[in-house]
Order: sequence, then C-alpha cells, then structure tokens
Amino acid sequence: MRFALLTLALALYAAPPTITELQPRGAQKGRPFELTIVGKDLADGPQIESALPANFTPLNASKPGTVTYLVEPTKEWSVGTYPIRVKSIHGISNILLFNVGNFPEMVEEESRPGSLPHQNDSIEKAQSLPGSSITVNGRLIGPERDVYRIPVKAGERRVFEVEARRAGSALDPVIQVYDSSGKRIARSEDDPLLSLDPRLELTFAKEGVIYVELFDARYSSQMQDFYRFKTGTYAYATEVFPLGGRRNEPVQVSLGKSTVQALNQTFINLPEANTLPLRFALGDDPELREPITSPITLPVTINGRLDKPGEVDSYSLDVTPGESLMFELEARELGTSKLTGLITISDESGKKLASAGDGPLPVDVAAVQVSSRTLGDPILLFDVPEGVQKLKIHVEDLAQRGGAHYAYRLNLRRAAHDIKPTITTPYLNIPAGGTAIVLVDVERRGYMGPLKVSPIGLPQGITVAGGDVAAEIPDPLIKFMNRRATLSLTARKDLKLPPTELRFEATGQGIQREAVGLGYLIAVNGATSQGVVDRQRALNGRYLGYRLPTSLTDPLPASLELELIQSDKKEAGIEYRFRWRFKSNAGMMNFPDTVDVTLPNLGGTRIIEMEVDKKDRSTGTFLVTTSKNSLPGPYNIGVSGRLPGNLDIVSPLLRLDIPELETKSDATSSAR
Repeated sequence: MRFALLTLALALYAAPPTITELQPRGAQKGRPFELTIVGKDLADGPQIESALPANFTPLNASKPGTVTYLVEPTKEWSVGTYPIRVKSIHGISNILLFNVGNFPEMVEEESRPGSLPHQNDSIEKAQSLPGSSITVNGRLIGPERDVYRIPVKAGERRVFEVEARRAGSALDPVIQVYDSSGKRIARSEDDPLLSLDPRLELTFAKEGVIYVELFDARYSSQMQDFYRFKTGTYAYATEVFPLGGRRNEPVQVSLGKSTVQALNQTFINLPEANTLPLRFALGDDPELREPITSPITLPVTINGRLDKPGEVDSYSLDVTPGESLMFELEARELGTSKLTGLITISDESGKKLASAGDGPLPVDVAAVQVSSRTLGDPILLFDVPEGVQKLKIHVEDLAQRGGAHYAYRLNLRRAAHDIKPTITTPYLNIPAGGTAIVLVDVERRGYMGPLKVSPIGLPQGITVAGGDVAAEIPDPLIKFMNRRATLSLTARKDLKLPPTELRFEATGQGIQREAVGLGYLIAVNGATSQGVVDRQRALNGRYLGYRLPTSLTDPLPASLELELIQSDKKEAGIEYRFRWRFKSNAGMMNFPDTVDVTLPNLGGTRIIEMEVDKKDRSTGTFLVTTSKNSLPGPYNIGVSGRLPGNLDIVSPLLRLDIPELETKSDATSSAR
C-alpha cells in the first residue's frame, strides 16, 4: 500500500522539460526547416523560446522523448548562434544553441538516424562532397575520424573551418587536409580568433581531389559532440582591433582587410558574413587607443597590441602617494587574443614595484607557447608608496610573443578592492510550495570583508534565505579568491508567476555589484589529475546578458525542513545538532535514511552521527562540529534528500552564526 501511494505521488509530479539535443544543429539563412528537440519531460506541448526570428509550429510527427516543429522565418536572419529553450506548464528547460549559416546544409551520412558507424573514417571510405560552398552537420563520437572527399580546381582558393566550441559543442576539433595521394598538406587546431576551433586556407595548384579529415584533439566522449564543417571560397576576419569599445559610443574596428563600425555590440562580423561573429567587449569607462601622447586620466581603458615578438607597451601615469589603484587586463579570456598577459609596475627610475601574470604557473613558461592551461587575464591591486608620483605601466606577453593576434584592453581605475558576482545556476524551476537552490559565486578582488548576496525586487510570494559569506583572514599574499553564496527560494503553494528573470546583487562594506548569469552551461568532459585546462572548462553564455531565468513548476510530493535543536561549546570547537524532517504531501511515503548536507565556505568542520529516527523514519538528526580552524561569521546550512525516481527535495537554508572561540587566556581573564 505504501509503495502504491509513493508511485501515485511520483506519477502526479511532472518534472520541468530538459533538452539534450537539437536536430539539426543549424540551418541555411532564411530557409524554412523542421527542428526536432530531443530531451526529457517534453509532453504537454512545450513552447519554444528563442531569439531566432521565426514561427515555431508544432508538427504531429514527434516520437517519445522528442517534439518537432516547422520553423519559418519572420524576418531577416543573421549568421550566428541563437539560444533555444522550451517552456511548458511544468517549467522551463536549459538552453542549447542553434546555428545559422549562409551556405546550403547537408548531414554527414554516418550521423543520419539508423546509419551504421565508421562509414567515413578513412580516405578509402571518404564521403564525397560537392565542390561548391557547403556546411556539413556531423558528429564525432569518441575515438573517431570523419573524412570527406572534395574536388578542387587549378588556382582555386578554398577555406576550411569547423564550428564547434563557438556553436555550443564540447568538441575540440582538428582539421587535416591530404592530397590525392594521401600526403598531409595542411593542419589546423586552434585558430587565433576562433578559440579552440580550427580554420585554414589553401590555394591548389592543379585540378584534382583532396581529402579533409576531422577529429577531436583528445578523442573524448562528449554529450554535445556535434560539429559544423564549413568549406568554400569566402572572406573572413583575420584580426580584431580594438578588442572592444565603450558602451553607447561608436568605434571603428579593423577586421583585417575591412573596417566596420560597432555600437553596443557583444559580437562583431564582416558585412554579409559567411562565418560566425567574433566576440567584442563592452566597457563603461572612457577609451583610448595606443599610441597615447596626452596625460592619462582615470578611469580609462587603453586598447593596445603587441605588434612584434618581444615588444613591451609602456604607459605613464601621474599618481599620488597612498592612493589605491586597480589594473585589469582583458585579452586571452575574450577568445580573440593569444596574449598571455603580464602587467608590471615600475617607478620613474625603472625600479619594479609590482606585477601580475607572472606568478607560479602550472607549466613552465616555454610551454605557454602551446599550452592551453587556465592562466586567465591578470588583475593587479596596487597602493602607491611614499615618494612615488609617477608610475610606468608595462604590458607584455609572458612568452615574449607578438603579432596581429596579441591585442589587449588595459583598464586603469582608482579602487582599493572590488567584487565580481556571477549567478552560476543557469536557470531555475521553483516547485509550488517548495524550495529551490541558487548558487552565486563571488570573486573577491582584494576585498576580504563579509559579503551578502540578496535578490533585487523579488516577486511577492517567494521567500529567500541564505546568501551569507563570512569575512576572511587578511593575507597580503592572497588578494583574489572565489567564494560561493548559497540561497534558497521558497514559493507559496498558491503562487501564480509567469516565467521571469530574477536579479541578485552582492554587497560588502562600501561595495555593491549586480550579478550576471551564465545563460547556459555545457559540460566538457576530460579533466585530469593535473587540473582543468581551457579545453575542459564548461561553456557558458555570459555574453547573453541573462540574470536568472525562473519559472514555477509542479508541487513536489514531499517537503523537507531543517532545524537546529542543540548547540554545545567544546574545548576544540562547537557541536551543533540538527534535525531534518520530511513531510509528505500525498499520504504515506518511503523516505531516505540520510540526507546530504550543504555548508559552503566553513572550514574545519565534520558532519557526523547521521541517524534516522527509529520510531519515525521521516525524520533524523546529524551533528556538525567546528574546530579552531573554523572562522567566525555567518554561514548557511541546508539539506537535501532523494526520493525514488531520482527526485531531489531541498530544505530552506538556515543561518548558522559561528562565534569566536574563547581562548584559555580569555577564560582566565574572565574568571578574575
């Protein structure tokens, strides 16, 4: 009977939709096509939400786990990537990217439904393509190669490129080209402007056939394992300079042979482009472009480029002793610069005062030439010492490289410290009458005081708990670190709320910054014991400008509560005993014997004595012990449990205030 009630309760709960695949992953600009969405919980006619200007008409040809739509343009499409999610009465889904190109589209034979594997994995079995410009949609499944046979003419110039990471795929693709005899004549892996995607251009001396081989650099297995292979005769940007501009101000941008004007754009491209656009940064401070002959006034962003190997760009800045300055470089992280930046500060005599970007490396400097380990762009906090009234700011490449692809943006401003919050939960479905968790990462940039993350304009009917981050112990050697704030949002059971975007801000002492969301998060498999490198970092859509897309979903069959029932001071720390309690919303249910405990940022703790109540298995207790290494301050604790059917239930968070431990000297003094 109990099992039957549990089965009924779970059956009445309808989960929000999830997208795992789009078929196809792209289409030719302006042409109607059929789009099939593959995923879970797609019943009840979900609607598509997308920036692609089109009508999405549901078709009746859907199979279980899929929904199919006729997509018809409503106005002119631009070449680029477009986010697609679905929404239903049960909530909203994640985002996957759909891609629009200029050329006719075809599908790799091996990737068609029902096709046999290994159909085009060698020159002998290469799939034939036409000699015209074309885009091929294919997949690379683990240790696989795809080979294409293409006819070429004498004197023909042809471009070959793969859209993968730029298009929302987790592949790290490589292109290799062979002549008719099977001799390799060209290879490309990471084009300087295309992040980890390859591109190469060849001119052929005589008529014949060539073979193009595509494979993943690490032969990895990925959930998003698609690619779009584009080949033909077309123009593309060969550089981007400057790498960005000031918001609301037009800026002339060189893309190689062409110059275009940009205004409030996060991406930039050639007119009538045949390739995906390139990322373009937007700033709020005044902008300058090297060479600079007039005095520099703060705040400012300087756009420069190291045009030749070994070049060092230097800028003079008048300063006042005692003032605090921040220097931040944007280059490598934008995806359009190869610069591994180094910032050095010196006085007028040339004496080095500070630097950033030359700290301990996970690899030696020589390996920077070919490595993609996550170094990041440098940030430097600097207090002007006594007797110094002029600084020299030097920008160079750590491996002494230079050229058209070594541009940068150097931001200078007066600031003793700062914070940068990011909503790392890409989207949120809150159960009616239940609770969901939001994660916000805050990058500390010299600020080590307490932090609070709070919603901005939270709709009525939703309550929030958590968002506390305790202060750190100041360390002159550690000025940058990440801390995670955890918040719980609980919706009233009768709340009516259409899908919306929630906003959050992080505040400290004299600092307030709004958090930006990730938009989407696409995992990349392959991290090793040496740590995560650029090739393995998850893909995100921060550039989309989302905060936190949020929807209500169905009531859960149970809820979960947490309470602090006892605390005891011990010599080595404090013991906190908590009780969790499941509450069924659908009669008798089986509940798990343990719960998972979330207690971020608090070090020196143990979670022990997890015990379910023998008389009432819907409840139980556990103990949290702190130690002398546990920093005092406010923290947030919560629990979660998993019901049969992999249904997770979370509790609202509780605030846990950790006091300073009383030392023996304090106790002796108090006794006197």
